Order: sequence, then C-alpha cells, then structure tokens
Amino acid sequence: MSLRNRLRDLILVVGSITLLSLAVFSLQNGVSLSMVTSRSMQPMIEAGDIAISKQIRKSEIRRGDVLILPLPQNREFKYMHRVFELNNDGEKTILRTKGDSNPNPDKWQIEILSAEVPKVISVVGSGFVFDSPVGRRSIFLGLIGGSILLIALALWRLLVRRER
Repeated sequence: MSLRNRLRDLILVVGSITLLSLAVFSLQNGVSLSMVTSRSMQPMIEAGDIAISKQIRKSEIRRGDVLILPLPQNREFKYMHRVFELNNDGEKTILRTKGDSNPNPDKWQIEILSAEVPKVISVVGSGFVFDSPVGRRSIFLGLIGGSILLIALALWRLLVRRER
C-alpha cells in the first residue's frame, strides 16, 4: 500500500471520528447554529454571520446577554437581541431587549415561559454556508450522515483494494 493511499485512509478515519465527536458534542451540550438575517446587532454581529448558541436556564440570564427569542407578534419567528432590562423575581422572568445598532430598546417586554433559552456564545462570519436557522437535530443528523458517508467510502476503498 502506497503512502498516498495510507494518508487518504487516515484522513477518512480522522474525518469520521471528528464528525461523530462533533455530533455527540452538539447533542450533549445543546449547541445550535442560526443564520443572522438582520443588521440590528451590528457591529458585533453582521447580517449573514452564523451565531452559535447554547441553551441556558432562564435563571442564568444576565443583562447584556445576546439571546435568541420568539417575536411576541409571531412566536414562530425568532430574533436575536441583547438583554437590556431584566426582571427576575424568582417566579417570572421578564425582559426587554435591544439591538446593538438600534437607538432605543424594543417596544415590547417578553416573558420567558420555557425553562431554557438559547444564548449566543460565539459568532462565525460565514453566513453564506447556510440559508436558514439550523437546529440541534439538523446538526446532529448532518454530522451523523457525514460520518456514515465517510465510513462507507473508507470501507468501499478497502474492498476495492482487496479485489486487486
């Protein structure tokens, strides 16, 4: 077996293990990806960037956190703004948000009804890769699917090599 073939096989194995590890990590840690579609958080977050978020308990929300929340007018749509005001009396968590480039805070207050909310932990300036928000399940399935394809390719290469 040539050095080139061994190197290809090694890359396939390392790629498969990396994808499987990323899938497990994203599932265990509640990590999600979302594409930023507006300019309301500039200059920190640009339209087209990818926001990496992690689920946090609503008791962990702090003023200044960037959260992904449902719009009060239509809870199916999400928006990403910084916590401007926070009222957490132990039973209810009510907050007001503000986009960094907006001169005033949002007109609405939002009550956090779920036990956890997604908090933006990092931003990647590569929004052209995705064209819609990507949830944890999609990330997990994509990484598992990619791993299966790499393993199948590695097995196919081994079988073809043995037949020669």
